[in-house]
Amino acid sequence: MAHADLAAVVPTRRRLKREIMLHLPEQPDHAILGQTLAEFAAARGKHPQFFKKTYAHMMRTAEGIALPPITRQHDDGGTVKFCLPVGDYNGKSLETESVIIPMLSYKGPSWFSLCISSQVGCRMACSFCETARMGLLKNLSAAEIVQQRIVARELRLAQFAAENKPLERPRYCYFVDGIQNIVFMGMGEPLDNFDNVTQAIRVLSDPSGLAFPMSQICVSTVGRIDGLNKLAALNWPNLRIAISLNAPNDKLRDELMPINKGMPLKDLQRTLIEYPMSPRGRYMIEYVLIKGVNDSLADAEAVADFCRPLRCIVNLIPYNPQRGASFETPAHETVLAFMERLKSHKIFTKRRITKGRDLMSACGQLGNPEVRRQKPNPRLPVLPTV
Repeated sequence: MAHADLAAVVPTRRRLKREIMLHLPEQPDHAILGQTLAEFAAARGKHPQFFKKTYAHMMRTAEGIALPPITRQHDDGGTVKFCLPVGDYNGKSLETESVIIPMLSYKGPSWFSLCISSQVGCRMACSFCETARMGLLKNLSAAEIVQQRIVARELRLAQFAAENKPLERPRYCYFVDGIQNIVFMGMGEPLDNFDNVTQAIRVLSDPSGLAFPMSQICVSTVGRIDGLNKLAALNWPNLRIAISLNAPNDKLRDELMPINKGMPLKDLQRTLIEYPMSPRGRYMIEYVLIKGVNDSLADAEAVADFCRPLRCIVNLIPYNPQRGASFETPAHETVLAFMERLKSHKIFTKRRITKGRDLMSACGQLGNPEVRRQKPNPRLPVLPTV
C-alpha cells in the first residue's frame, strides 16, 4: 500500500480532530452515539478501517460530540446522581436519571458502578417503585442511553481534576475513570425498550469504541419472558441478567407487579432454566423486602424453592421509601433472618448496602414527581409467553 493510502486509512493523532470535524456537521447530532464503528462508517460510505482511530478517539474523548448539559446533580457520600434532558412532555422537560455508585472494599472505594435508565418513567406499574408512578413517558434512543455512560466518565474525570489526582487506572478496573460495571437498573424496564437497549449494548461493547466488556453489563428486568426469549436469540451468553422477583408466589406478585398476571413465576423459572447463559454465569435475583408483605420466613422458603434449579445469587434489598410511601422498610433483624434462611438452603445470598437513599437515588426511588402522566397509565396487556 502506498504511503498516502496508509495515511488516509490510519490517521495520526494530530489529524484526529480534523478528521472528526470533517466528517461531522459543525454542531453534530448526538445520535452518532447510537452507532457502532461499522454503522458510523457505512453512513459515510467508507470502510470501517478508514474511521477506526477517528471513531475510537471520538467515543473515548467525546470530542466533536454535542453532549447535553447536566440539569441536576447531587452528591451524597460519593454516590452521584445526575440528570440529562431528553425532550419534553406536555410542556414539561423530561430527563434521564443516572447514578454513579462507589463500590467499597476494606481499603475504601475500589471501583464504581453506573446505574443507567432505558426509559423516562415505566409502564410496568410495580406498586413499590417511584418510577412506576410516572407512567411511561418516553423510550430512550440508543444514543440517549449511551450518552449516560459518556457523561458519567466526564464527571469522574472532572472529579479527578478537582481533587488534583493523577489519572491512574484503579485496581481491578478496566477504565481510568473507575467505572467497572454498567447496570440497566435506572428508570424503565429495559426489555420494554428492547431494540434501543440492545443497540446501546452493541455500542457500549464495541471494541473499536467504548470497549466495555459485555460481562460487565447487567440488564435488570421484571421478568418479561418475551424479551428474555428475544435476548436469548442474540446469543450474548456473557451479558449478565438480573430478575426483579420481589414476591414468593403468584398471588402476591400479581398485586405487587402486574406483569406477573401474564407471565407467572412457573413460566419465568422455565425460561431462565432454558436461557443460554455462559457456563460461569449466574442470574442475580433481586428481592425487595417490604415490612409485613414479603419478609416472613415462609416467604424465604418459597423464594428458595424458586431459586433452587437456577444458577443465581439472591440480592436482598430493604425497601427504599417512595414519596408518600404506604410501605415500610423491615427491621435489620428481619433482613438478617430472611438471608440466613436462604443460606440454609445453600442459596448464595447478599444484602445490598443502601446508597443514595437521601438523594432519592436508591433502588426504586428514581423519578421526577413534577413530570408524571396527566392521565392514568394505559392498561397493561396480558402479555403472552413466547
